[in-house]
Amino acid sequence: MANPIIVSCTVDTWVKVATNVTSGMIHKRTKKNSIYLQTYRETGDPAPTDINEGVELFITSDSVGISSDTNIDVYIRCIGETGSIRVDVWRK
Repeated sequence: MANPIIVSCTVDTWVKVATNVTSGMIHKRTKKNSIYLQTYRETGDPAPTDINEGVELFITSDSVGISSDTNIDVYIRCIGETGSIRVDVWRK
């Protein structure tokens, strides 16, 4: 397992928080009113540009899993104000 990654999430911008991963966890660090959205791409594909691709995170828990059969890049977008997350990833 790689070391945890702390990522500052800029408001209204897709930020790559993990690259070339198949599993891991994303943990909310800030307890602000930010809404966090998440999407992914197969590793090497262009970054997202459309806000409508995002799925809201942290609705019922401050942690969510990453799981994919293929290597992916994971993106987070904060709505409302900046935020911070911790990413724990496992690589094959």
